[in-house]
Parts: sequence; C-alpha cells; structure tokens
Amino acid sequence: MACLNITINGRQIEAQAGQTVLQAATANDIEIPVLCNHPALQPQGSCRMCLVEIEKQRSLQPACTFPVTDGMVIKTESEKVQAARKFVLELLFSERIHYCMYCPMSGTDESTDCDLQRLGYRYGLTHWEYAPNYKKRWPVDASRTYFILDHSRCILCRCCVRACDEIAANHTIGVKDRGARTMIIADMDVPFGASSCVSCGTCLQVCPTGALMDRRSAYMGLHTDVEHVKTTCMACPVGCGIEAITRDRLLLRAEGDWDAANAGLLCVTGRFEVVEPQPARIQQPMIKRNGDWVNVTLDEALDVVASRLKSAGPVAGLVTPRATGETMTAFHRFFEEVLRSDQAGLLYGEMPPTGFGALATLQDLSNADCVVVVNGEPLQDQKVLGYITKRAVDHGARLVVVNDAPTQLDPWAGVTLPLATIAEIAPMVDAAQHPVVLYAGGLAPAAYDVLRALPAQTRFLPLYEGTNTAGAARLGLSARRVQGSALFLLAGDEAKADHGLTLPETAFTVVQAAYHTAWTEAADVVLPAPVWTEQTGHIVNVEGRELPVNPSTTAPQGIEPVESVLIKLAAHLGHGLN
Repeated sequence: MACLNITINGRQIEAQAGQTVLQAATANDIEIPVLCNHPALQPQGSCRMCLVEIEKQRSLQPACTFPVTDGMVIKTESEKVQAARKFVLELLFSERIHYCMYCPMSGTDESTDCDLQRLGYRYGLTHWEYAPNYKKRWPVDASRTYFILDHSRCILCRCCVRACDEIAANHTIGVKDRGARTMIIADMDVPFGASSCVSCGTCLQVCPTGALMDRRSAYMGLHTDVEHVKTTCMACPVGCGIEAITRDRLLLRAEGDWDAANAGLLCVTGRFEVVEPQPARIQQPMIKRNGDWVNVTLDEALDVVASRLKSAGPVAGLVTPRATGETMTAFHRFFEEVLRSDQAGLLYGEMPPTGFGALATLQDLSNADCVVVVNGEPLQDQKVLGYITKRAVDHGARLVVVNDAPTQLDPWAGVTLPLATIAEIAPMVDAAQHPVVLYAGGLAPAAYDVLRALPAQTRFLPLYEGTNTAGAARLGLSARRVQGSALFLLAGDEAKADHGLTLPETAFTVVQAAYHTAWTEAADVVLPAPVWTEQTGHIVNVEGRELPVNPSTTAPQGIEPVESVLIKLAAHLGHGLN
C-alpha cells in the first residue's frame, strides 16, 4: 500500500493510501475525539465530534470519513475546531436529559466510562447552554431480559443500529421519525422484548453513553473499580474471545474481545447467561452416611473413595467436555495409569468425522461466497457461527441448507435440500471461490463421501456439542457407553443434570462437581470442583485452534483444581500421578 506524507498539528507523519484522517491520526497516537465512530463499524460521520480543520477545505471536515491525500495539512485542536466541538456537545447535552449523576456509565475523572461525559469535561461544559426539554417524557424500554434502553440518554449516534446490521447481522434496530423526534426502535416499532432481538448484546457494548444498560452490572463499579481479564468463553465449541469484567471475586459481566477471532461478537449465552444465578455451590467434600450428607475434609473423602475403588471391579469414568485439556489429560492418565481402566469416556458431545479438507476459520466463514450447512442448527447450538453465516449472506454469499427438518437459517437460504439429495451441493460448491461447509454428525456414510469429494478450496467446520469435545478427541476420549462396578463422574461446572443422559448404574458413585444437581444427589461421595472462571488451561475449538482459559475469579477457600485432587487421590491409592 502506498505511503502518503501528511502533516497533523505541525507534525509530519506517514499515512497509508485509503486511510481516513482519523485512522492516520490514531495510528500515530494523535487523539481525535469521537462519539459515533467505533473501529468495528463502518464510519458514518453523524456525531460531528471528530471535525478537523484541513488546509484548502472551506469548512471543517469529519475525520472519520475524510480520506487522506498526499501533502494534506490538518489541524485537530485549532480554536475553530474546539469551538465547533463544544457547540456539538452543548446541543447533545441539551437535546435529551443527560443527568450524569443518575447514570450507571458516569465516571469521576478522565477514566470515566461514558464518552459523552468525558468529552463534556474535556471541553469545559459547566452548565446547559441550551436548556433541555424537560417536558418531553423519553421512554425507557425495559422489556428485554438482560439490558435496558433509556431513550433520554441516547445521542442518536446509531452505533447500535450499525452493530446489529454489520456485526450480528440481525437487522433488528432502526430509527423512526426525523429531527428532534428521532427515536431508536426495534423492527416496526415494537418493544425490544417482543422483537427479533437475539440478545447478543453487541449494541450494548458499542453504545458510547448510558442509553443501553446491562441490568446485572449497572451501578456495580466504575471503570477504575473493576478488572478486565481476557479469556475464552466456555459456553460452546466456538470458543469466542471474551473480556471477563470482575470486582471483588465477582463476575459482573462478559464483553466480546474485539481482538479475538469472533471480533467482539457474542451470543446471549456467552454474554449474559454466564453471569446469571447458578445452582447452590458445593463448598466442601461430602459423604453420604445412612442416607444423609456429612461434610468432611478432602483427605477423609479421598480415603473413602480410594477404599471403595480398591475393592471395586472395573471403574467407569465420565468427564464433562467443558473441562480444559489439562483437566482431561489428568483424568485420562488417572484412569490409564492408576486405575488401569479403559472405561473412561466423554459425558456427552459426539465428534463428527474430520479429515475432509482444511478446517475453516471464523474469518473464512465471514468471507465465504458459498456456505453449506449440513444437518446442523448453528443458530441454536453454535449461535455465533449462525450470526457470521447470516453476515456472509449479507455480503453476497449463497447459503445452502441441507437438512430433513426446518432450521432457523432457512429464511436466509437460497437453496434448501433434504439429506437424501446432498450430492446436489457439489456443483454449487465447485462454482464458488471460497466455499465453507458446516456439518454435523449423524450422517450416512454416503453423505460423508460427498463431503470428501468436494473441491480442494472447500473449508470445513464441524458442528458438535460440548466446549472441548475436539480436545477430548485428541486424547482418545469420546462420548460412549462405559461400564464398571464404580463410577467416577467429573461433572465440573455443569449446572444441570440433563443432556438426555442415563448414567450407568453402579454400586459406588463419586461425583466431582461445582454445583448441586441431580447427579450429586445420587452420588455416594461428592468432591468440590472449580468453575470456568477459576481455571487455567486450554480448549480446542471448532477451528482446531488451542485457546487459553485464564482465571478471572478465585475459587472459594478449600476448592482445589481438579488436577490437584486427582494427584492426591492417586496417592491415596498408592500411585504417583505428576
């Protein structure tokens, strides 16, 4: 890309052809204030906060949309520019009721969370130059489960509209009316809770003011009170990058990591449901005596477990696919090296066959010109993959759905086929330059033969259940029927005893879990386990990438990592496990 020489505030810098003034300035650590601009969104230039003075231009120009040219001379903080920005701010503060003291986005200094308030301080707004219209009653839409829209705090930057269109590809949010009556709406002006909103929360994350508020974390800490930890979402095998926002060992909320492969996009499960109340936490080991639970020390519990496992015949083991690769490795080695048992398997999560061709990345899916979804339901089971598929369709990709049942992606599909006619996808894939195939398990051998015969440019993404099912497959662990006279169930932080499972009936059952469930109630011994925010390790996602899991909270006192407990249990059985 060609280099251009430009001057900003008397400083000569190099810019790239195709950059805007804002991009060139940002790349050289020159700050230009913005409200409607976001790096993940196409620039729109609606707020006019980024106005700059450009030599040979008769009027001030928006830096976010104005392209650089060779020899351009720019002033970002001239008196004319500062006066224009202050005027814009005065209008914004007067347009609606921006009463900062009662806003959860309000900060106290330059590290404030709200962009509008920060700029108000920066440009010396000490009063309302134009009195707000207090007679206008701006509504509050609290119809959504997880977040609220307060229209009085909206500055009509349309970041939420663009995020819903460009990132989530859901097209729920729009505007109605014009001028002072302009309002953000959902669909054809229905309450957001009754709209097509999927609660991905992307609009919430890009909102520069307190117009969109997270119900759970509002008022629970200023920017300076909380900690940000980048980690990987454990909700499903997509493995989205997130920032866990915590305060005093409490997970307040999860935000999308703009630098990760998912580029900030999350689903309702990964953003909101992870911080919802869970079942009662298991705080210490328990032993069932005469039908009643008795709290004991870890050593006492391991003594009982070791004694029963020594006297038992073959021991069966099941591990949750939500476990990290490190935990699965320790579990697998414990059964192979200590118990000498080959009856260890995955609690659930069938891994479809692989090896048809190169695995696709999320970026491949976003850039695809043909997407084929075979026997899967990504909008239900791997939601972010579904959103990215819809985004690819928005960009012109052809969507082909192959399934014997209706799917949620059908409205976006150009072609729908029953599984019996899967061979018809071949010419459509062959005609594409960047085809991506998303496929689930449970197909007939002939269907997999069709996938194997697709052209070399095809990229594949397997659709399966279970966060780290791919990591388990690398260890030889699969979802299968296991048998034994005793059962060790490593349930981890599974919050519900469901997944349509019937556990094997055994004379003795030990469950290591974070929460009280029907599985722990049926056990003879229960050992505590950490939850996903307390673990260190890795998972393997649908792209085949190994992703880090970093702790953002601390486990309650006495709850040890699973690997540590397995090492101690091995010692109680007279074996070493390092």
